[in-house]
Amino acid sequence: MRLSIAENFAVRALSHPGRIAIEVLDGGPTLTYGQAWCRVAALAEALAGTDAGRHGRMVALLLPNEADAALVYLACQVAGVAAVPISTRLAEPEIRFVVEDSDAKLILTGGTFAETADRLGIAVVRVEDIATPKEVPRPVLGEAGRGAEACVVGYTSGTTGFPKGALYSNDHYLTAIMRWGWEFGITADQVMLVPGPLFHLSYAGLSMAALCIGARIRIMPEFRADLALSELSQHCTHAFLVPSMTTMVEEEWRRQGQPPIDAFRLMISSGAPGPLSMTKTAMQMFHNAKITEAYGWTEGGWVTFEVKQADTLLAHSVGWPTFGNEVAVFNEAGEPCAVGEAGEVGVKSLTHFDGYLGRPDATEEIWHRGYVMSGDIGIWQTDGRLCIVDRKKDMIISGGENIYTAEVERIVHEHPAVLEAAVVGLPDQRWGELVTALVVPREGASIDGAELEAFCRERLAGFKVPRRVEVVSELPRNPMGKVQKFKIIEELGEKE
Repeated sequence: MRLSIAENFAVRALSHPGRIAIEVLDGGPTLTYGQAWCRVAALAEALAGTDAGRHGRMVALLLPNEADAALVYLACQVAGVAAVPISTRLAEPEIRFVVEDSDAKLILTGGTFAETADRLGIAVVRVEDIATPKEVPRPVLGEAGRGAEACVVGYTSGTTGFPKGALYSNDHYLTAIMRWGWEFGITADQVMLVPGPLFHLSYAGLSMAALCIGARIRIMPEFRADLALSELSQHCTHAFLVPSMTTMVEEEWRRQGQPPIDAFRLMISSGAPGPLSMTKTAMQMFHNAKITEAYGWTEGGWVTFEVKQADTLLAHSVGWPTFGNEVAVFNEAGEPCAVGEAGEVGVKSLTHFDGYLGRPDATEEIWHRGYVMSGDIGIWQTDGRLCIVDRKKDMIISGGENIYTAEVERIVHEHPAVLEAAVVGLPDQRWGELVTALVVPREGASIDGAELEAFCRERLAGFKVPRRVEVVSELPRNPMGKVQKFKIIEELGEKE
């Protein structure tokens, strides 16, 4: 008998209904496993009557980052509908696109987002209107039989063109969650901090992995570095932090002058590459913890993993392929790359996506020899680790030379005044593209463009040195902390 994600959670609720499952920070509620399962049942009942669209029964989700935002994924499984989480950071036209593209006939919403939902022209259910039963309902286990059906549709960030809905079946998402729980060593006595948005499949998946195992999750409605540091110091053993979050927590730790943190056990870094300086500081701050890196993408899932070691730190390394993943790197001719040769990363696994919703042509394009391709440029190392050096579309060609932006960013990050940096190529009549650095200074520091160029020239070949430096207060990022380089190019292009 193979239990679904929701059924695995139900087993925990029946086994220990009084155990704490979810705590919402900043004054939010605390739910036991029994109360959480009651809430899942109530949400599922509210969604059960969802009409089918052209892609089946889809429910759009536009919710505050609170308990319902985690439990609704389980409720959708119970109700037999697919979850379509929508970023609460999108503008209304972008939200409308996701609703129309998925052909969702119902949207579950709450809080300040209900007003936007009311204008979308589909049925609206507000979480505030759903009553929760007092008694824990007993589920029927092992009878769902919907493994091949759609579980969740996560929309890509749409950095070029319109976003696409990446569909995961119940079986693929369940297998991914089971694997994450095992790989990250989650056990029932641990506490997972959820510092990011539950509309993102990684935060949602890790939360469900923890809950299916019987652990506790603590949800931050909004990320704040001071609150995150307090949680990691006093309450939580595990956390998934994107590099921008880690950098802010490290700055707060320095500002407060705290000693190293003892109780924290595992930091998962993913979503974007982080500089070695960030990793080294994390090792000092969480001196008893494993500092790890997980690499993946929306369509491929997490495919490599590394526990960082001080004596083997390697810039751009994302570790070794994980259990159940066959990772390959292909050159421009579509052939597998040798060690040390750069090419595009792809994966074969039981946990990648099932295809783009309603986009068979786009689905076919992302496959090569049975591998789901990433759009990332990677290089195998002699010890079997994979290094990610750039996005394929972000590589700069200047004066006929290929320049990997990650290499330039690594050097810029080494400057003591630089907190964060992003490197892009801007159109240039002479060189084709001009290497351009956008930098965020550390608190109290100032950055001189000419001095930074000289710093880089001592450490990089001349053609890789940034010819233009822009100092900014922050970098544009998507909800997962990835720098949106297309926005940098647009904004800097408008300034010229």
